[in-house]
Amino acid sequence: MGSGFSSRSPVRWLAALVAIGAMWWVAFEQHDRIPVLTYLNLGIHEGGHMITYSASELTSSLAGSIAQVLVPLLFVAYFGFRRGDWVAAGVCLAWAATSAMEVSLYVADAPAQKLDLLGENQHDWAYILGPDGYGAMDKAASLSHTIEYAASIAAVTAALMCLVAPLRGRRPRQSESDSESMSPASSATATSRP
Repeated sequence: MGSGFSSRSPVRWLAALVAIGAMWWVAFEQHDRIPVLTYLNLGIHEGGHMITYSASELTSSLAGSIAQVLVPLLFVAYFGFRRGDWVAAGVCLAWAATSAMEVSLYVADAPAQKLDLLGENQHDWAYILGPDGYGAMDKAASLSHTIEYAASIAAVTAALMCLVAPLRGRRPRQSESDSESMSPASSATATSRP
């Protein structure tokens, strides 16, 4: 990639900050789903159910919400730790945060069950928190707020990752005389002199 797309490129990290800001506005201020991204989250959510289909109903119900947050976090780990690309990692962390916000809305809806669901599926969180699950329907609001709080911390962290990305990897320049004195050839010359 050209220098215009390096992790220190102002265009790249500013674009990432704008994208994170837009995601924040839709997910956290409007309490809505991110267009297009919500369908990706839905696919991952349903994939989580399919992978755990043979497990217990409770495990399978939990797996959808876990998967839709875990997959973006795996991308955060890949871009951040494997590639050292903190801008991409920050955008993926914002994706994970907005996905967690969707889970938060799903949890909050458990008592009323007013959300439109895919097909005729049962409401995962109504089952999880209901009498056949943990029997904790009265905890839906507090659990939803906890998930929303964690998601907002993740979104702010995502923005901070993009802000510090240009600073990562910068080292003070050494003068040529300093670098020569540090080279193995010059140290060998210095020790061979009488």
